[in-house]
Amino acid sequence: MGALYLLVTLGFTALLLLLLLRPGAARGMAVWGLGALLPLLAALTVALLHR
Repeated sequence: MGALYLLVTLGFTALLLLLLLRPGAARGMAVWGLGALLPLLAALTVALLHR
């Protein structure tokens, strides 16, 4: 289960980087939402991998 969350977290990170590298494609709320979601996903990943 932890590996799945790790893959999801890495996927969201890649998507955020893609949006930030292409400024015309980024919408403010999408970047804000992905940026706010990353710490939560990272904490869930660490908690699931270290239980």
